Amino acid sequence: MKFHSLFAFLWLGILTQSVFADTFLMKDGTELRGVVLKQDTTSYFVEIQFAKGIKDERVLAKEDVVSIVREKPDVAAFELIAELFPIPDALTSGQYDQRIRAVEKFMAEYRGSSKYKVAKEMLAALKSEVSEIQAGAVKLDGKIISSADYQANAYEIDARIAAASIKRLIDDARYLEALRGFSTFERDFRNTASYDLVVPLIKQVISVYTAGISHSLSGYDERIKDRETGLEQMPLADRNNTIGAIAQETMALDSRFQAQKAAKIGWVTPHLFHKASLVDTLAYGKKELARLETAKKVAMGDGGKAYQNAFLLIKDGAKQEVVSAAINAAKAAGVSPRYMQNLQAAAKAAGLKP
Repeated sequence: MKFHSLFAFLWLGILTQSVFADTFLMKDGTELRGVVLKQDTTSYFVEIQFAKGIKDERVLAKEDVVSIVREKPDVAAFELIAELFPIPDALTSGQYDQRIRAVEKFMAEYRGSSKYKVAKEMLAALKSEVSEIQAGAVKLDGKIISSADYQANAYEIDARIAAASIKRLIDDARYLEALRGFSTFERDFRNTASYDLVVPLIKQVISVYTAGISHSLSGYDERIKDRETGLEQMPLADRNNTIGAIAQETMALDSRFQAQKAAKIGWVTPHLFHKASLVDTLAYGKKELARLETAKKVAMGDGGKAYQNAFLLIKDGAKQEVVSAAINAAKAAGVSPRYMQNLQAAAKAAGLKP
C-alpha cells in the first residue's frame, strides 16, 4: 500500500540522520537526555525528548552540569531498530522486508558494535518469520499461524486481525479512523466472535467522540466571532489576504464534505470551522449509538465456524451434496461475499460444483 511505502521511506530516512542524544548529569542529581543543538561559552541549548513525540528545548547552564555522557553512534542507531521489536502481528512480506533492510543497514555500518550480535539475532527472527509469511502464514497474537490453518480459518482469523487493528486505533485515540474501520468490519464480519468483542469498545468510542463534537459545536459561534474580531484588528492588506484564505479553506471544506456525503461515508471529517460537518457527525453518532444499543443479533450461526466447516469438508473430499449444504450454511451464517468466493473457488478446484 502507498501508506506503508511512505512510512517506510520516512522511517528509513530517520536511520540516515546523525543525531545522537547525550546524558547530562546535573548538580541537583537529575539526569537529562537530549541532543545538543548548539552551545556558547556559558550554556548548552538542548532538545530534550520526554516521551515519543514530546520534545522541549532547554538551556542548561554549563556551571550546573556535572558531567556529560556522550552517546555512541552505534547505540543511537541500534535504538531505532530496537523499536521494530517485538515484531507486530499481521505484517505483510513487504513490511518485513523494510525491517530486514533496516537491520542489515545497521549491521553493515556498525560491525564492531556491542549490539551487533543482538542485531544478528533480530535479523534471523525477521527472516524466519517472513519465509513463513511468504508461504501463506499469518501472525496473530504473537504466534505464527501456518498457511494450512489460516486457509481453513481465514474468515475468523481475518476478523480477529481487523478487530485488533481497530483496537490499536482506539488505543492511539485515532477515533475517526477506528469508527470508519468498524463500518467496514461490521459489513464483513458481522456474525463472528470478534464482532461481539469490538462492539462494546465502539460504543464507548462513539460516546467519547460525539461528546467532543458536541463541545466543538457549542463553541462554534464563539469561534466565528473571535475570528471576525481578529480580522477587524488586522491591517487592511493582511485582513483582505486572510479573508481570501478563509474563503478558500471554506470552499475546500464544503467540497470535501459534499464529496464524502455523495460517497455515503457515514463518519464525515469534522472541522472546527465547518458547522455542517459537526452537525452531521453529531447526528450520525447519536444514530449509530442508538442502533448498536438496541440491535439484536440475528440468529444466523457462527460465520467463522461455518466457513471452517465448509472448507475442511472440501479439503477432505466430502461428497457434492455435503459440500453444497456446508457452503449454503456458510452463506446463511452471514459469511461475507469475498469469503464465499474463496469457498466456491476451493470447491471448483476440488472438482465440485460451487
